[in-house]
Amino acid sequence: MSPKRRSASVLSTAGIMLAAALTAACAGTGSDKPQDSAPKAGSPSVQDADAGLSDKLPADIKAKGTIKVASNVEYPPFEYYDTDNTTIIGLDKNLADALGVKLGVKLEFTNMGFDSIIPALAAKRFDMAMSAMTDNAERRKQVDFVDYFVSGGGFLVKKGNPHNVQTLGDVCGLTVAIDKGTTNVEDAEKASKDCVATGKAPVKADIYPGTSKIVLALQNGRADIAMLDTSAAAYIAQQNASQFEVPGESYAPKPYGIVFPKGSTQLQQAVKAGLEALIADGTYEKVLAKWGQEVGAIKQITINDGATS
Repeated sequence: MSPKRRSASVLSTAGIMLAAALTAACAGTGSDKPQDSAPKAGSPSVQDADAGLSDKLPADIKAKGTIKVASNVEYPPFEYYDTDNTTIIGLDKNLADALGVKLGVKLEFTNMGFDSIIPALAAKRFDMAMSAMTDNAERRKQVDFVDYFVSGGGFLVKKGNPHNVQTLGDVCGLTVAIDKGTTNVEDAEKASKDCVATGKAPVKADIYPGTSKIVLALQNGRADIAMLDTSAAAYIAQQNASQFEVPGESYAPKPYGIVFPKGSTQLQQAVKAGLEALIADGTYEKVLAKWGQEVGAIKQITINDGATS
C-alpha cells in the first residue's frame, strides 16, 4: 500500500463517525497482546485440516500447531479491532482463520507498529505477517512475499472533491496526509518532484502514525486530501458516505503479500498452497465479497511478484 490499514465507532473528538476500527485502532496500535485466531464455535475446526496441506508445513510449526503472525491492526477492512477494542476482525483475519483450518494450525496475531513489522520478521520474532503490505523490490531485500491481493495508491477526499483531485498530477500545491511507513510517502515525494519540474508548487506531505489520524486530518481541514490505498479509502468512504469519497482509479496497482522472513521457503510454499485451496473451494472469493474488496481478487497466488524497482 502502500503498506497498510483501519475502521467504526464514534470519534467524539472529531464529531464524526468513522468505520468501527478507527477509534479502536488508535487505542490498539503498538500493543504486543497476541490474538488467538482459532476458528470460532460453529465454524470448521482444525480437525478439518487438509492432511496434504498440513504435511507441507515445517515440522516445528506443525508440532507447535501455531503460526505467529505480526500485524498492524489498524487498517480496515483488512485488520482492525472490533468495538470491544480487543477482538481482531477484517479480511486478513478471515483469510487467516480459513488458512489455519486448511493447514491444521492456529494463526496467532500480535499487533505492532507497521514500520516495526519487517525488522521483527528479519529478527525471526514471528513466522509471518499479514498486514496488507505491498510487495516491492526494496522490501524484498529483507523479506519475502506470498502475493494474494491487488490494490494501489489512491486518494480520499471530502465529499464533492473540492480540489478536483483525480490523479497524482492534481496534488501539486496541496497538503496531503499520509500514513507513516507506507509507499504512499514515496509516491508523494515523486509527485512533488514532478510538480516542481513542471513549474508548479510542491506537495506538502504531512506524515501521521496511522490511518485514523490521516482521516482526522482530512476531516479537520489540516489536510486537503489523504493518500492511501484505494481498498482502504473505498472502505472508509463507504462507511462515511456523507463525509468522504474516493475520486478516480488507483494510480499504481500493486500486489499485497503475506510477508515472511528470508529463508522460510517451506512455510511460504505451505501458505501458498493453502491460499490456492481457498481460491479453489470459493472461500477466498467469499471473504473478499464480505468486505467489499472483490476488485482486488487475483486468480493465481504468486511469490515475490511485486515491482522490480
